[in-house]
Amino acid sequence: MNVNVKINRSDYNKLQKKLANLKAFDKRGLATEMARTGAEISRIAKRSAPKDTGALQQSISFGARGKQVVVVADKMYAPYVEFGTGGMVKLDDMLELGIPPSYAMQFKGKGIREVNLKARPFFFSSARIGFKNLYDRVNNRLKNIINR
Repeated sequence: MNVNVKINRSDYNKLQKKLANLKAFDKRGLATEMARTGAEISRIAKRSAPKDTGALQQSISFGARGKQVVVVADKMYAPYVEFGTGGMVKLDDMLELGIPPSYAMQFKGKGIREVNLKARPFFFSSARIGFKNLYDRVNNRLKNIINR
């Protein structure tokens, strides 16, 4: 079966313009959105982190290079605050992001003594919010490009 499709010049030019806009977004827009998301996750995590001494909040930072972003809570005890300890471990936010439980298990401890500290999530819950906002912004920008 042969199918012969004809596209008029005006429609073809519109399609070419949309494709060019998508390429431009991929080169510049996506890197911008990723950096914005890193800054947002860092900001939310700082606000959400327990304020015992303020050291945990101050240790939260982000860096961006191109389309790669790293957000860090650089205190040794950050995972124990995030997940809790002993029988109080809570992994909900991390699991919802698709991160395997084995990641948190490295912080479980050696069982030398039983310490049950309640989880005080600040990091992965902030990442969930930031990723949701990233998805919404990128989705809206793509819709605008396509619908122009």
